[in-house]
Amino acid sequence: MILATAILVFSSSKANATITLGGYSFENNAFADEVLDIYGTWIYDGPAKALLGANITYATVNWPYDENAYIRVAFTDNSIVNGPGTDLILFETSAGQTLGCPARITISGITNTYDTHWLGPGDLHAAIVNLDDFSVAPGGRVSTITLWGGANDTDYMGLGALNNGAPIPEPATLFLLTLGGLILRRRK
Repeated sequence: MILATAILVFSSSKANATITLGGYSFENNAFADEVLDIYGTWIYDGPAKALLGANITYATVNWPYDENAYIRVAFTDNSIVNGPGTDLILFETSAGQTLGCPARITISGITNTYDTHWLGPGDLHAAIVNLDDFSVAPGGRVSTITLWGGANDTDYMGLGALNNGAPIPEPATLFLLTLGGLILRRRK
């Protein structure tokens, strides 16, 4: 099966558990956890199972291929921070191949295509993503990512933030916090 290839190693600490996947270490909440929108036909075990959390035993692929098909996911209990080097890993499977299929990703309105590289053993591949490629400012945070279908056999499996940050508040929450701050300031 797909993930006789990915070995999850859980080590406990008092703050957060660490998950090691394909040789990369993540905090236990560092993975996408909500599907916001789906367009097109995606097969296998369903986009939600395939793209959420650290259990990457499922994959989803756009079939029939459609370059306009997409899945938009969110990080709700964390965000991806633009730190030094690699910020995000997109896991993918390409059976029997050492070079996986390209992955097309949109963040902050900018779309880039990444080659996926074999992590071995088995069929686990990864796209190594730096938020600098999407013009995200150093220290800037992102919580929404769009993965595109296309004329390839990219089997998306999961997304993990190597540079994990606090969640980004929803606009309504920001408005209420600002309003509350203004009211408190005015009372003084």
